[in-house]
Amino acid sequence: MINLLITGSSGYIASTFIYKLLSQYTNYQIIAIDKVLSINKEKLLSKFKNKIKFYQLDLLNYQKLEEVFKANEIDIVIHFAALTLVNESENEPFTYLNNNLNSTINLLDLMIKYNVFNIVFSSSASVYGNAIYTPIDENHPLNPLSFYGLTKKISEEIIINYNRKGLNYIILRYFNPAGVIDDLGEEHNPETHLIPLLIKSIINKTTFKVYGNNYNTPDGTCIRDFIHISDLVDAHILSLESIINEDNLNEIFNVGINKGYSILQVIETAEKVLNQKVNYIIDNPRKGDVPILVAKSDKIISKLKFSPKYDLSDIILDVFNYEKSKQIQKY
Repeated sequence: MINLLITGSSGYIASTFIYKLLSQYTNYQIIAIDKVLSINKEKLLSKFKNKIKFYQLDLLNYQKLEEVFKANEIDIVIHFAALTLVNESENEPFTYLNNNLNSTINLLDLMIKYNVFNIVFSSSASVYGNAIYTPIDENHPLNPLSFYGLTKKISEEIIINYNRKGLNYIILRYFNPAGVIDDLGEEHNPETHLIPLLIKSIINKTTFKVYGNNYNTPDGTCIRDFIHISDLVDAHILSLESIINEDNLNEIFNVGINKGYSILQVIETAEKVLNQKVNYIIDNPRKGDVPILVAKSDKIISKLKFSPKYDLSDIILDVFNYEKSKQIQKY
């Protein structure tokens, strides 16, 4: 049995990872940590009650976190937990720096103290900042424009330096995950991500806001690389297998689909897939948003045999069906 410590376990990406992993494999036991409760956590516990041990605690609480390490044999850590809102990080830089960096430092310190030497870390394409060239590969200079991106960059540097203490790592730089795995989707409060906001505006017949149309892109709106959550979870499972097999250790991988869509193209795709018109307005740009983030994911495709299966149309249809089912359940 392989014991995984999962931080941020109630969150969107962590919960979908746990769900898919435990649905496909029987040789994992999950030690789950999160400071908040969520509907996704309840869904996980209802399905995999005997495979998950859940701790509600804040990673900033070193003493409480150490109790988890004392009480459990841990083989590998997958560190999802972080505050993640770009615009909020610009308004609350201390909160983001304190939370994201100190929680990571506490975790790494205890890992070394208790002889846990393997970690998969959730990083972000926001570490790159304004693209000097596209698509962006892992060697692109790092110049984050938001405090959120800065916390990810510094966390990466800290993890890499812990390699001197024997730590093995795989760092995954996400681009824009979206979509649904079975009945687990995005449940942020408040919701700030593009596709769920767009789908909710279509279902509720409200006005969708496009934040800025004067970026240096063909149609003036931001361009992003959208990856289905199921494909992103597969990248984590491949990373996990690599660590278990002691293969491709101490590597950084972009996780995207090597294709970008502007915000207006996302709207057009939704209109086509759902056969519905989107009512949108142009609003002010948000602090910290960069014009273009498109991955060059050749490295993970080559080294980990990663193979994305879904496209933007699949994501939109999945999210639409998920949000519609939630509305039906209300009545």
